[in-house]
Amino acid sequence: MNPKTNFSFEVQYTADSGAGASSAGADGVMASLGPSLQKLFAATDPAATVAVSDSHKGSGNKLVELTTTLQDAEIADILKAFSGQHGVSVNALE
Repeated sequence: MNPKTNFSFEVQYTADSGAGASSAGADGVMASLGPSLQKLFAATDPAATVAVSDSHKGSGNKLVELTTTLQDAEIADILKAFSGQHGVSVNALE
């Protein structure tokens, strides 16, 4: 059994597709952030858990707590693909 590791990330909406579209896009992406990431990580690690909370930086920013058995490279690949697809940037906090 692989040990579980906790990771913390800050996710910021960065897509730039016009003022109205960007605002609506940000709301949709950020509102579904938890379930979207949970589904992605669960595909490789069914025991993975994702918790999302508000950031003090505003609605276009969220804090993500991930608990998983995946290795750093696997996590990075998943987050890189997610970032490119949804127009967000992901920065590790710990």
